Amino acid sequence: MDIGRPLLDGCHIKEFRVSSLSIIARLSTKMNKRIFATIIGIAFCVSYLAGTSAMVEGLNKTTATIAATFDQGPVLIYSNEDFALSYISGTELPENNTEYVAFCFVNVTIRDNSGNEADDIYAVSVFDPGDILGLNMTIESSDSQVLMGTQLQEMLDSYSISTGAMESYWLKYNNQTTYVQIDALYPPGSIFPDDWLLVPRNVINTLKPEMNGNYSFLMIIDSEKSSDEIWNIEGTYAKPTSGVVGFFEKGFYQVEDGLWTIILITGLVTSLLVYCIISIETEYNAPTIKILRGVGATRTFVIKIFILKSLFITLVGGILGTALGYCTASAISSISSVFGVMTFVTPVATLDSIVIPICISLISGLIGGFWPAVRASKMFSLRRNEK
Repeated sequence: MDIGRPLLDGCHIKEFRVSSLSIIARLSTKMNKRIFATIIGIAFCVSYLAGTSAMVEGLNKTTATIAATFDQGPVLIYSNEDFALSYISGTELPENNTEYVAFCFVNVTIRDNSGNEADDIYAVSVFDPGDILGLNMTIESSDSQVLMGTQLQEMLDSYSISTGAMESYWLKYNNQTTYVQIDALYPPGSIFPDDWLLVPRNVINTLKPEMNGNYSFLMIIDSEKSSDEIWNIEGTYAKPTSGVVGFFEKGFYQVEDGLWTIILITGLVTSLLVYCIISIETEYNAPTIKILRGVGATRTFVIKIFILKSLFITLVGGILGTALGYCTASAISSISSVFGVMTFVTPVATLDSIVIPICISLISGLIGGFWPAVRASKMFSLRRNEK
């Protein structure tokens, strides 16, 4: 009897097909230690892709939020292109019907407790009464958090200055000095440049008393005043910040390009894992293949068994990896503050971030398992010629 092409008629055909499907299902889903280890390997491989996909979706959401905030045409108000030298009187702050963020810049020398120093460091205070930036810098007199950019951390490391959360430094500007302690780091890709040191307003007032109650520059987010009125503040210049949206979108596209690299690497590694395990399985199942071919199973029938085994392995591994990747990304995001790192991106599970890793896993399984399955079908010849 030809298992792949039954010659039965009537009601026996249905019974035969059920039997054939049962054989394929049992052989393609049969587990052993080798397959289990391969599934775990695929899961770890896919978890990186899944976690990255979830982070990209989170970055997409963050970018969309920032773009929506800045897409209305915010305007920078400043008196000098060097913001550390710019000066805006505190009496010029917008009224209650205007959304804005105010910044104070001081170019300081930073020194650690060992005496190591670095010059030209931007110490910046932020006054954000509307909490537009989401850092709760809403009350200048009580906000006291000190944040360090990751690029600034690298710069200080190059000067042999110790860095990290809870480190303490002396800041010096002209003849004024003050002492600060770092609460956390903020990562690359945040709304702030990576080389800033964000400090409370009282630090700026101590270092630069003339800035007490005044600001270096303003960012007008939304105002009832016309553009001409905003641009004509006496003694200042204005610059629209619509380019900020493009900056974040460009960064997001760069991350997406990197994601394609991860997809290719994940697919390649998964294909190799599947190729190896299916090659091994065909050798271990040679007696079974011989029996099937001996009773009339076609090459197509044998190929189906190992192709379905490949898909079964990668489906289970893909699902486990996707769950593991999202959980890991969420855990890293949640506990980052424990290590003194602030994150502005929260992993987001969407249909794409779930389906893409599983689909890549299945496609890789199909590619990796095809050739070993074809070779398995050629291991033994039929006792009669196939049509």
